[in-house]
Amino acid sequence: MKKFFEKINMTPKQVVDLLLIALLIVFVSQNVESVKVKFLFFGFELPLIVLIAITFFIGFFTSKVFSKKKNNEQKTLEIEN
Repeated sequence: MKKFFEKINMTPKQVVDLLLIALLIVFVSQNVESVKVKFLFFGFELPLIVLIAITFFIGFFTSKVFSKKKNNEQKTLEIEN
């Protein structure tokens, strides 16, 4: 297997990255139609991929905020002990 990566002059991480990028391109190309979104008193249309990206980033940043809060609480407990 090592000879294969030397032959193509790429690391295994680069091969995995290329495969993930290819999957992402396929996913994006299949989710470009517009969808109607209703939220509280607002209604609007946007491409499905944009809605998926917004939802992903909201979840990502929410997890970051709560994980930092949890880490800070653990550090405080360690300092007190």
